[in-house]
Parts: sequence; C-alpha cells; structure tokens
Amino acid sequence: MTLEALLTFFGILIAILAIARPVQRASLKLFVRVWLWVLVGAILLSVALIVCRDAPLGWKPLFGWSLSGVMFWLTFGAFAAPVLAALCCWKAWERAKLTRSRARFVESVFKVALREREFDEVERIIRKNLERLAQLPVNATTVLFDPAIVAALVDSHSLVHLELLADMQFLNSLENRFGAVDVVVRQLLRPGVSPLRSAVVKRYGGLEHLACSDSERELIEKTFQSPTWYFEASAHYPLIISAIETLRSAKLDAEYNEIGRDYEATQGVSKRAYCPIYLAVKTEVLAIEAALEGGIEKDFYVSDLFQIFDAVLQRSSFSKAVWENSLSNSEFPTPYALLLYEITADFRDLSATALRVATSDSEPSKAESPGRVARDLAQNWSFCIWRIADSEDRVSLAFRNDVIEEYLKFVLALHGQPSEVYAGSVSSTVEGLRAWRDLFLHELKSHFGSSWTGKKTALREAFDSLDQGKRYISEGSAWLEEELFG
Repeated sequence: MTLEALLTFFGILIAILAIARPVQRASLKLFVRVWLWVLVGAILLSVALIVCRDAPLGWKPLFGWSLSGVMFWLTFGAFAAPVLAALCCWKAWERAKLTRSRARFVESVFKVALREREFDEVERIIRKNLERLAQLPVNATTVLFDPAIVAALVDSHSLVHLELLADMQFLNSLENRFGAVDVVVRQLLRPGVSPLRSAVVKRYGGLEHLACSDSERELIEKTFQSPTWYFEASAHYPLIISAIETLRSAKLDAEYNEIGRDYEATQGVSKRAYCPIYLAVKTEVLAIEAALEGGIEKDFYVSDLFQIFDAVLQRSSFSKAVWENSLSNSEFPTPYALLLYEITADFRDLSATALRVATSDSEPSKAESPGRVARDLAQNWSFCIWRIADSEDRVSLAFRNDVIEEYLKFVLALHGQPSEVYAGSVSSTVEGLRAWRDLFLHELKSHFGSSWTGKKTALREAFDSLDQGKRYISEGSAWLEEELFG
C-alpha cells in the first residue's frame, strides 16, 4: 500500500457516499455511525504505517528484526487496516440490526424514503428486524404504516406489513394498532397483489390459474383466519368500512345494475375477484367460519354482513329490461343481485356450519344449544329477510321470494329433515334440534310481528311459492304456516 493507493481508496469511499441515494445515506448514517469512526482511525493508522515505512527517519528495526520483514508487515498493515474497517462497515450496514439506540433514529430513514418515494431500504430494514420491531417508537411506526409506504410495498409483491401485524407481540405493542390494521387491509382490498384475494378465490373461484403460494396461505391462516388475531386486531372494521364507502360513493351503480355475466363468471377472470365489496364479504365469512370451527364464542361482528346487504340493497335498482333479459342469469341478473344472493347464501352456510360443529358424533347425535355466533347468525340473517321483504323497486319479485324461501326452507329442514342442513350422513333423529329451529323461527317472527302489511304479504307470497314436492316442506308447511300467520 502506497500513499497514492491510500488516497485512491479514500477517494473511492467518498465517491460511494456521493453517488448513494438519500435513503441509502440515511441508512448508512444509522447503521455505520460507530464504524465510520473506526474507518477514519484505520485510515490514519495506514497513513502512520506508510510514513514509518517510507520516511527517511534513519530508524533501525527493533529486536533484531530483518528490514525486509518489517517493510512487509508495515505494507501489509497499511493495506489491511482500512480494508478490514471498510468491510466491517459494509457488514454492519448489511446486517441492519436495530438496537434500542438505533430504533430511536430509524424514523429518519423512513421519512427520507417517504419523501423520495423509494422503499426498498425500508423493506430491507423491516425484514432484517422482524423480531425486534416491537421496540420501535410511536413516531417511527406511524411513518412505517403510512399508506404510501404500504401501497408501494404491496404493489411490489411484498407483504411485510401484514407479516408484522401477524406477530401478536408487535400488534399489541402498537399504540395505534387499529389505524395500522386499517391501512394494511385497505391496501389488500385494492386491485393487485393480495393474500385476501388468493384465499377468497381459492375457496369461491373467480380467477383461473391463480396460484396461492404457501407463504400467502400461512399468512392468511395466521391473520384473517385466526380468530384470536382477527378479534384482537378488529380486522372486521376496515373490511366493512371499505365496502360501505365503495357503495356509498355510487361509482359502481351503473355497472352493478347491468347484466352481470362478467361479474359472476366461473371461468377466466371474473370481475368479482377484484371487487372490494365481494372480497370484504368473503373475507369476513372465512373469518367467522374459522371461529365456528374453532369453537370460539365471541362477538365476531356478524352484523357486518347484514349492513353490507342493506347497503347493497339500497344501491340496487330493478329494471325489467335487465332483470328479464335473456342474456342475464335468472337467479342473479346483476352484480348487486349476486352480492345479495351470496350474502344470504353465506348466512345459510355459516348457520349450517354452526349446527354441524355443535353436533356430537355419538349415537344418537345431539346438538348443543346455539352459542353466541349462532344466535348472531339467526338474528342478522332474519334481518336480511325482513329488509328485502319490501324491495319491489330494488329487486324482482321472483328474486325476493327466492331469498325469503331459503330461510323458510332452512327452518323446515330443522323441523323435519336435518340431512338438508348437515349436507351429509346424519341420523334421522338429532337431539337438541328444536332449540335451533325455535331460534331461527323466533328471530323471523320477532321481525315480522310488528311489520306493516306489505312485508307480511311478501312473507306470505314466499311461503306460498315453496316447492311442495319436497317431503319435508309438504309435511312441515302446516306447522310453519300456523307459526307465522296464525
């Protein structure tokens, strides 16, 4: 190492710092702060060794060492000291370890990244410190969950923010955890990369050839399909708010009140796979189903499904030219109609799941009394029936009757044909079914008991249109008619 070479080395370091982006310089300042002083010391040491080697000082080697050996080690030391120090600086930056002292200053890196709209360094720091971020100060986490940063990383196929929130220790450490969850969920409902979409499409279809990776599946299982996380994070709130805001904006009304073949498509790319309303509904359904399967009885805000149903119904508009068009689907002619249909079908499926989970495998089978979630399902499903009963200008009469019929058939199945509910082999007699039957019947009667004549007329029309060719319907109709109409 010569003095000229050392100056060249020093110039290269200065050039690296000069061409580094502002975010990289902020990161270097954070992680290499101490090692920079070590590097400066190593350069000064190298200068001293070069001077000792080349200056005409007239010194003789000590301890009888050979002159050639001393010259070699002085040259080697002058080279090794700055190089090793530079390597230590690089290693410290590459590790990006957030100690407690560094965590206080990482906010500056996040702010620079936000200002420069460059977020690669932010993701690198997060990835390197997933287990240490619970010690981040409030201001740093506020910047970290800025919508611009979350959106940019999600668009780049990075789900690091959701991975962070999946850690219950980190989630509970956040002073404004609900705000962080809100930002992340809203971004996952946008078109683009989303494990929510992957989970929904995998279950309900709508996007052919979509590959749900193992990492996405595991992440969803740790978050939206984990009842504990879903409850603690209040993840239902941004789901329903996003759906309601989209409906309230009226920007979908024109498209969603027209023929919905592209929306309901089962092959190719369906528009519902990118619909924030549909994704929000199905995500909540999967979360509630996971709670039922896990036997967890808490308030999982089943009422969200009714609120979305009501909001969709308010935006829906009946047009004979659309609803009776030969090109439309007779069951659900428009996207809004499909949403209404899906929500009531989800209520039916979740109610059946609740009953199945509550039923023992012993002989004879016995169903435990309905729990909190089952009671919420009965109440809100019956609310949907009550709400759609006077919606002639929103949906067709045939559609309205079909929706009401599904509820009546569910009650009749509980009364006389449980296999219709269990969708599988079950003994003809299941003890404890009366409590379930009475629950759903009572909720329906309580809503229609004080309703005006128009709603009761709709209920009567749906009852009269029941298919009497099915044995459990024909045998139970007299009983149900007496219960509903006296």
